[in-house]
Amino acid sequence: MLRIFGLLLVFLVSTLLLFAVWSYGPLPEGAQRPRFPRDLDGLRDLSSSLGRYEESHALYTFLLFSTAYLYKQTFAIPGSFFMNLLAGALFGTLRGVALVCTLNSIGASFCFCLSALFASPIVERFLKTRIENLRCLVNAERDRLWVFLLSARVFPFTPHWLLNISSPFLDVPLRYHASSVFVGLFPYNLLCVRAGTVLAEVNSMSDVFDVWTLSELFTVSLILLLATKMSKKNNLEKKVTDHNVLHGVKMS
Repeated sequence: MLRIFGLLLVFLVSTLLLFAVWSYGPLPEGAQRPRFPRDLDGLRDLSSSLGRYEESHALYTFLLFSTAYLYKQTFAIPGSFFMNLLAGALFGTLRGVALVCTLNSIGASFCFCLSALFASPIVERFLKTRIENLRCLVNAERDRLWVFLLSARVFPFTPHWLLNISSPFLDVPLRYHASSVFVGLFPYNLLCVRAGTVLAEVNSMSDVFDVWTLSELFTVSLILLLATKMSKKNNLEKKVTDHNVLHGVKMS
């Protein structure tokens, strides 16, 4: 119960912090405070208002966006697609990609730490079977863990929220977790942010992730996974060879 109470307390404090940043920032005279978007039309309206606002309040716009993104990532809340589009509309491709990759990695690390500290009872009750299945996969790739995590992040259908929550219980080092998120989600982030620079032309997720794009991400993930398997096989063969050589020396 103490762990659940601690998690709720962190969530409450974080929510109040986000509300404060959102509600009490500088606001031009006569302007209405923008609302969080619920769809692409709302995102376009928010992008337009924040775009004008960013010209005179760049630091606050950066703070607001970063706080909202970290909040979403820390508590495994869906919405990366919309936030990445907004990053492209506000900051452009280069700055937007650098920002969301960094925030992704930091937010996923916060989620990792929260899960390790407080989420054990929840994971044990609701995710036990999934955790056991993931543990088998991770243990099988323990020798090449970082590349395996990287391929999982690149794979377009990976439930990233589940990886963020379960990694502490799979004995995944935090440095592997954070760096694989930063590098592995780069293709996804780049596609979304680049689409955000022409937000008016985006009508649905399929405009960004068509069959061809998804197949490319799947292929990259598969190549990384196969490279891991081949490397593991070569290392095993080398160990067997070394053992046979050493055994032969002892016999002679």
